[in-house]
Amino acid sequence: MYVAALLALLLLLLPWPAGAIVYVRMKNERGPTAARAGVGCLELLSDTYLHTTQSVQIESIVIFFVRRMSSPAREILLGYLQQHHTGYDEEQELGTTEQSNFQLKLMSDTRPADDGERRLAQFLDYKLTDYYVIVIDRFEALGRALARLSSTASFNPRGKFIVLYNNPNDRDSDSRLAHRVLLLLFIDHHAVNVLVAFAFDAVSYSVYTGDPYHGTDCGQMKPLKVATVVNGSFTSPVLAAAMINIPKVPPEMEACTFLLCTRVAPPFIDLDCRRGLELQIMDLLRESMKFGVRVSCSEMDRGELTDDGNWTDLLGMMRADECDIIAGGFNPDFDVHEEFGATTLYLQDTHTWFVPKAGPDARWKLLLQIFEVTTWQLFGCVLLISACVWRGVGQFLPESDAHRELSMCVLNTWCVFLCISCHNRPVCHALRLFFMALALYALNVTTIYTSILITILTNPPHAYQVDTIEELLAAGVPIGGRVDSEDWFMNDFEDDRLVSERYNVSSEFQPSLGNLQAVLEGRRSLLISRLYVRNTKYYGLLHGLTQDVFVTQIEMIVEKGFPLLPKFNRILSNLIAMGIVEKLWQDFVHNVTILDRIRRNRALSEEEIMAASPEVVLTVGHLQSAFALYGIGMCLCVVVFLLEVVSKTRCVGRWRRSTEDTWDGLYSFRLPETSPLSVALTTVCPGRDDPGVAPRWWVQHEGRYIAAHANGSQFYRSCAQRGLYHVVVSMADRLPAAGGCSYRLSYNRKGAEEFRNWPYRNLSAPSRIKVQQQRRRYVVTIKWEKSKLDIHVMNYCLAVSTGRRQRTLCQALGNSIHRPACDTIDVNDYLHRLSPREERKLDAAAETTIVCTGTRTRQVIRGMKPNATYYVDVFAIHSQHNNLSFLLGSTQVQLNRTRPTQLVEGKIVVGKLSTLGGISLFSFKVPKRSPNSFFKLHLTPCGGTVNLEVLKKKRRIMEVVRDVYYPRTVTVRNVRPGERYLIRVHEADETARLNRIQVAVSARDDFHELPRMPHNTTITELVPLRKCHSSTIAWFGSPEKDVTYCVYVFKLPKTQYYNNVKIPTYCELESRDVCNHPQFHNKHCFNGNEYNPLSLDIPNLLPEHYYTVFVTAISARGRSLPYKSVRIKTSPFCLESNQILPDGPIGHGGKGSLKTGATGAYRKLGGQRRRNTATVSTKNAGLSVKGTLKRSRKRPDAPKQSV
Repeated sequence: MYVAALLALLLLLLPWPAGAIVYVRMKNERGPTAARAGVGCLELLSDTYLHTTQSVQIESIVIFFVRRMSSPAREILLGYLQQHHTGYDEEQELGTTEQSNFQLKLMSDTRPADDGERRLAQFLDYKLTDYYVIVIDRFEALGRALARLSSTASFNPRGKFIVLYNNPNDRDSDSRLAHRVLLLLFIDHHAVNVLVAFAFDAVSYSVYTGDPYHGTDCGQMKPLKVATVVNGSFTSPVLAAAMINIPKVPPEMEACTFLLCTRVAPPFIDLDCRRGLELQIMDLLRESMKFGVRVSCSEMDRGELTDDGNWTDLLGMMRADECDIIAGGFNPDFDVHEEFGATTLYLQDTHTWFVPKAGPDARWKLLLQIFEVTTWQLFGCVLLISACVWRGVGQFLPESDAHRELSMCVLNTWCVFLCISCHNRPVCHALRLFFMALALYALNVTTIYTSILITILTNPPHAYQVDTIEELLAAGVPIGGRVDSEDWFMNDFEDDRLVSERYNVSSEFQPSLGNLQAVLEGRRSLLISRLYVRNTKYYGLLHGLTQDVFVTQIEMIVEKGFPLLPKFNRILSNLIAMGIVEKLWQDFVHNVTILDRIRRNRALSEEEIMAASPEVVLTVGHLQSAFALYGIGMCLCVVVFLLEVVSKTRCVGRWRRSTEDTWDGLYSFRLPETSPLSVALTTVCPGRDDPGVAPRWWVQHEGRYIAAHANGSQFYRSCAQRGLYHVVVSMADRLPAAGGCSYRLSYNRKGAEEFRNWPYRNLSAPSRIKVQQQRRRYVVTIKWEKSKLDIHVMNYCLAVSTGRRQRTLCQALGNSIHRPACDTIDVNDYLHRLSPREERKLDAAAETTIVCTGTRTRQVIRGMKPNATYYVDVFAIHSQHNNLSFLLGSTQVQLNRTRPTQLVEGKIVVGKLSTLGGISLFSFKVPKRSPNSFFKLHLTPCGGTVNLEVLKKKRRIMEVVRDVYYPRTVTVRNVRPGERYLIRVHEADETARLNRIQVAVSARDDFHELPRMPHNTTITELVPLRKCHSSTIAWFGSPEKDVTYCVYVFKLPKTQYYNNVKIPTYCELESRDVCNHPQFHNKHCFNGNEYNPLSLDIPNLLPEHYYTVFVTAISARGRSLPYKSVRIKTSPFCLESNQILPDGPIGHGGKGSLKTGATGAYRKLGGQRRRNTATVSTKNAGLSVKGTLKRSRKRPDAPKQSV
């Protein structure tokens, strides 16, 4: 090859005749050069991307051969296959140890994959494939290849894919075709680890990858160009390798929201879909990875595979991309694992048949089951013999007639048997001795009977309990359960076959409270989880068979290519190893068995508690015969009573007339407010000077006597409670001589005070009240003037009300939360118990709060709600005269709050969170002529973490955006032009106080006068380029052309690096004093609009030190927006002992490299000192598109510049 090149050079140097013609041949797009370039591109991408250092086994690679491909795509695939099929060179360079050996698999679409071949492939090839290489010349061929690959059991959506596209007739649709390829793999096959190489000429390829989980539009596939390959080599090897291997799934996914579809299955998913063991585990996963979850709840089952190859219920929803994750107590299933992925097993559940729990035996039998039948017969014989002996002894002895009648003797004996007092006591000593012996016998028997009765009532015997499946089947009760549990009985065992024949999967046999009620009533039996029953109110009412039917593990189900599945499994394994899952289980058992029982018992009244303990309380069931006899006796009494009434009508008439004369008079009135009360009873006798004798009368309040009867005419209470009052006047004591006299009853509560006629009371002028508000702390200070009347003995009390003013101190006491019994306590005595305090918090549950200050005329009130009206009344209380108080002054207080800040498009508004106690409010009105149904918010927290809420008429229109700790753009959708929306920003961490936040708004796609930011605003440190005195960062540039980038570097101590402390904040970057910050290192500004992504080498760093780097994008109008900051650190050791940092250009030189003079000013030589406030700005300097950040070993002769 060297000889051919030398000959060609000699021919060019030969003299050519003047009339010679030189023919220029076009570049051959299908020749061997293009094929070698394509094979080299595939080999380069394979070496860079298809490599895992953590693998302990030989990795597998599938090279797919697409039929009817054109040149050079066919030659590229055959060349790449030939190199991998023939192996690698045995003559490797000395000292090289790296080998990339793969288990090669070749697949093709030359023959259709029928069902038989597909099943054979699934049986033989069960190991998941690691890498895929596909070469195509048209997009349709990729669909056929993926359909063929996904039909096998070894298809791995999380594997790495390399798709090379080479079509000489298509050189311009690189980004569009890459987007189509990435969408096809992402949407249809859930694959994200994809590289697409597009040939834009014969030997050059543009390499694209997908970015679906970075930026604000999570879940939307965005093609990113990460490298350019020319003749089998990267134009920027280090930068391309770093960009290609950036993880597709970030460690934190704040902008991503996944759909969790759940099945109601307590205790894993409760009925309200707000609590449950699996929801708690999902919360732990969400907090670990910072993603959002939208939970939907349903009664659907997991789903089964139909004959047409589709899935039903929740699995069908997942296959239709309506769910990302499904949960609800699902157990592993082989058929499901063939089509879907599953998490690590984290809980277990047991299933058994549930039947009604056998209750206590018939209660009326308990009284008889204490003794055997022969014992009861013996008791009857003893009773009869004792009665006969009693009568016989009474006949022969001089006893009374009661001891000689058989009926009386039987009654007396029965009373003694029951240990009841008997009035007919014997007189003779012989019968007395017999009575004593019989009483001792009865006492012994009764004691034994009572003790055994208490034991039986405490632990009553139960009826027979069904506890085996054979007894359940013999009883003929319908049985059934979930569909996915029926597989356990489809086998050759006789018992399981009988269960399978009677197994019912209808809605009446699914887990629900209504079906559990049917089980309690004995209408059916369910195969259900023990944990489900334990989490319901039927726990303890239903009996589960002792032998469990099956025990299963619990898992969550996702698609095989779900990107978070490996991290889910790793986090779940750590949670299980640390015992957190076991802690959740123990908390559930504690809540169900102890806390719920305590909560239910607290809500029960005493009667309900007694009713809930039927074992220790006698009921009608225990005493059916006693109540029956009692009822018969009552009926006989009623019949005799009616007969007597009918037979004695005259007596009844006289009794009625006599009772009318002695009937008492009842009068009622109601006090709407607590106030003084005065009731007077006066006698009026026309034509007589003597008023006569006043009758006796009483006063009742709510059915309770508050005054004893008296013959006086006046009743007075200085402070009576509100409510219904009754005045009862006895007319039985009316004398006949009082004929013609009438009685007048009146009550008066207007001015009915003891000191209403005190002459000096009206001399007191109203006091002026001053109010000082502290809106930030919800604190109000109230001051007033002292009373002009008896200034030295006056005490003061405040009444703060939310509904109305208080006219008297008695009324205020009645409306307070500590309402006293005003008829039995003096006002002064009650107020003396309220110790004065300088500060008092309002009672939220009370209409009026009373605060006594003693002799002070100043009080601090806390706990007032904003925009609410409070009425403040000051009362003066005489300390030497009881019940003397009057209104000194009144005022009205309303705690106003700051209005929301108006947002204007194109302007950055700074909100203070300290004004409203950690909350900042903004208001934005969408322009009426806006063509869009959305607006964007750009939030920049000035240190700390905030949460964002968007409301319309006090209702949220979107989910709360939580944990915003870096500059972030939030899109608010489904808005209407002309309407106003409230934006509420509050601190996420109450312990860390955040002072300010910057907010910008726009109703368009971009922000007016602000630079356009990329979807991914993350700054990445290129770790392979990390040196002891420098480090390299890379980021995506703005889509705009004229944008300036400024890089700020701040030195961090080691403690701040690991404690996640940002110094300074994002808002301090535009400050003029940022260079004077004690930890400022340097600053660099340049224009880099021609290349994307951008990179920058940061020199002049110290070995093994930590730095925080900020990048801001500045538009041509001078407005700037920051990127997400990054923390970097330098290498602890230098590779070369005599290393001197160069001042040469970055990259290969060219358009994108920095100028020598500027670079020399930015770098420092060995031994130089860095000044803390050094700042260098280089205009119109960018980065090379190649991105190779090499350092020149020879220092160019450049003039030294001071830093």
